[in-house]
Amino acid sequence: MSFLKIKDPKKRDLIFEEFLKTKKNIQDRFITERLGDISAQRELSKFFKPVTDTQKDIKDSLVKGIKPIT
Repeated sequence: MSFLKIKDPKKRDLIFEEFLKTKKNIQDRFITERLGDISAQRELSKFFKPVTDTQKDIKDSLVKGIKPIT
């Protein structure tokens, strides 16, 4: 990584502020994406809950009906 040797303090401060803003934006986007994925998963689980519950009931009834092989 190379370091810039900027003699003008105003320009140096401006570049540093831009760097901090960019870093904050990247962190915020990452958090937003993570939370978006979580909320999407919740919405899908609500949407498919009737299907998954039905499949779970069918599985339970089939498991009860199966007799172990001896």
